[in-house]
Amino acid sequence: MAEKVRDYLRKLEESKEKRPEQIRDAIDIYVGLWKNAAEKGVISMEDDVEEALQKIEEAGGLYSAAG
Repeated sequence: MAEKVRDYLRKLEESKEKRPEQIRDAIDIYVGLWKNAAEKGVISMEDDVEEALQKIEEAGGLYSAAG
């Protein structure tokens, strides 16, 4: 079974506590971009990660999808 976006982002957020500060900051930015892309309707939190990545690519990349 493929992993859903919401689960992927939750795991990233949970794993950041064990990381150095700069990595935690980068994870926060990355997760924020994914959440913005979901808020804009480019992806859904219920999408499989692979499907969401395809949608993000079609939108011009993560930064464009979130912007």
